[in-house]
Amino acid sequence: MKTAGDLIREALRAATITGTESPVSSKDFAMGQDHLNDILRNLQSDQIHMWSETEATIPMNQSQRAYVFGTDHAFTDYIYRTASAAVSGATVLNIGSNTGVTIGDNIGIELSTGVRQWTTVDSLSGINSVNLDASLLASVNDSATVYIYTTGIDQPVRILSLRYSDGETYSDIQTWQISRDEYYNLTDKSDTGSTNQWYFSRQLNAGVLNVWPTADNCKRLLRITFIKPQEIPADQSENVAIPPEWYLGLKFQLAADLGVTYAVDANRLMILEQKAAAYMQKARDADQEFTSFSFAPDRL
Repeated sequence: MKTAGDLIREALRAATITGTESPVSSKDFAMGQDHLNDILRNLQSDQIHMWSETEATIPMNQSQRAYVFGTDHAFTDYIYRTASAAVSGATVLNIGSNTGVTIGDNIGIELSTGVRQWTTVDSLSGINSVNLDASLLASVNDSATVYIYTTGIDQPVRILSLRYSDGETYSDIQTWQISRDEYYNLTDKSDTGSTNQWYFSRQLNAGVLNVWPTADNCKRLLRITFIKPQEIPADQSENVAIPPEWYLGLKFQLAADLGVTYAVDANRLMILEQKAAAYMQKARDADQEFTSFSFAPDRL
C-alpha cells in the first residue's frame, strides 16, 4: 500500500520537478498535496466511488424530521448492547459486557420515555457495567437498547441508499430517495410510521438527511450506504484510501497537473498527459459494480 507521500514524490520526479536522487523540498511537497486533494475531489464529482462506499447506522429519534451529520449520531463501527433496568439519576449502567468499550466513547441509552439519551463513558465498572459522565434523565427498562461508538462518520459526499429497520435485530426495509421539491411538497412532514422516503441536502459544512415518515420511538434505525470524502492529511503519512489499480493513474495525473504549474518541458508534459489518460481510463473501467438484470418480452 502506497502512502500519499509516495505518490507525491513519484509524481514530482516523473515531472522532473525534483531530481530522481534529490530530496523533495517541503514547498514542492505541499504543492503536491494540494494538487492530489483536488484530483481526488474531482474524481468524486465524476461519481467514481466504488472504493469509497461505506455503511453507517443512524439511531432515529422520536418525531425527528431531519438528521444533521456532525450533530446527530451516525457511525460505522459500534457496539450494540441491552441494558439492565436502572433508575432515573443513576450514573452506573449494566450492559451485560463492557468488552470493547473505551473511556470517552459515545453511549446512547434508550430511556423508558422512548427517548435516547446520549452521553459519554466516564469509566468501566467490573466486567459488565459502565460509569456515565451524565446521570440518567429517566429510568431505563430491562433490555433497553444501547449503542456505543468512538468516532462518527465523515460528512457524506452522497448517500447512495437508505434502509429502514424497526430495531437492531429486525430486517431492513428498502426506501426511496426523493427530490427537494417532492420532500417539501409533502403535506405533513411530522407523520410517524415506517420511514420510506428521504431527501439528502449536502451542505458545505453539515449535510442534512430529511426523512418521512418520522420514527415513533428511538428503537428505529436507518442504515445508509454513503460516499465518504477523500482527503490527504496534512502530514501526508496515511495510506491513500484507493485500490492499487489507481496508483499509476493518480501518479501521472498528479505529475501532469504539477507540470502545468511548474511549466515543465512541453514534450514531457504531453507524455505525462498521455500516460495519465491511459492509466486513468483503465482505472475508471475497473470502477464498475456488477448488478443483475433480466429481459421480459413485450405483451401483445
